[in-house]
Amino acid sequence: MKISLIRLAEGLHTLNFVAKLAEFDLDDHPNLRDDVQITVELEKRSPHYFLKNHVRVAGRFLCDRCAKEIETSLLGESRSVFSRDEDMAARDEEVHLIAADAKELDITDDIHDTLVLSLPMKLLCLEDCRGLCAGCGANLSEEPCRCAAPDADPRWEALHKLL
Repeated sequence: MKISLIRLAEGLHTLNFVAKLAEFDLDDHPNLRDDVQITVELEKRSPHYFLKNHVRVAGRFLCDRCAKEIETSLLGESRSVFSRDEDMAARDEEVHLIAADAKELDITDDIHDTLVLSLPMKLLCLEDCRGLCAGCGANLSEEPCRCAAPDADPRWEALHKLL
């Protein structure tokens, strides 16, 4: 994904894009669906370009506790700096150095990284999902456990009489 620098005025610009997952080598990802919606807030202050990238993509995942399928939108945000100033790029490894005669910024890798980092490490269908019963497999958020109650340990019988 490239942003043209030709006739780009100084100041703040908001750019909107829709891109295919294939453009970021994520077309074979098992969970991501649809196109990627991208908003870039670009501030040009020569010789620097400061970008704030926002991405949104739909995904289909399984709850990590109960394995229920859920569809959700993933949101990601990142910042990028491109500069023609070699000293700035040498001081900070996060700054992308661009040629003095560059006509575009390639933000493909930045968007790819933002998408990958927006993937949840743990995803739940409900904030308080109770998961599956290890014995009977019941989804405890939707139904009670179907396991037979365990027999009480006779050693605790004397305590039960006190209640």
